[in-house]
Amino acid sequence: MDITDVRWPSLREAARRFLREDGCTLSVPQEYEDRAWDLVQKISDKVPAKLDLPYVAIGELSVVGLAQIGGMMPEIDICWVPDSNFTDFEEQVLDLLEAGYPGCIGCGGPGSEGEWNESLRRAEIEAEN
Repeated sequence: MDITDVRWPSLREAARRFLREDGCTLSVPQEYEDRAWDLVQKISDKVPAKLDLPYVAIGELSVVGLAQIGGMMPEIDICWVPDSNFTDFEEQVLDLLEAGYPGCIGCGGPGSEGEWNESLRRAEIEAEN
């Protein structure tokens, strides 16, 4: 997904939430299970101090309780990235890991230090459609 896409900030926030939360669950469709576990291994390699790594489960694409990639609109406390996919999410996670996130200040990109406003993001996405 290109940085100019209106969904990009939400995708970036979903990736940040995934990397920040200890012991979260990454739910993926069956066909992405191996790639999801590879992603968890890369987190372990890049952030060796992180001991409570994500778990991978089979289901709809989401970081359970934190972010949903695609699918129907979830509750407002869940970061939603409509019309997106695992490849887009994986790319953002890897970009953030390469930048040193979450163990750095400011490397999470625009919006990473402030309060996330899901209502505003959804309104901006809706306005584009």
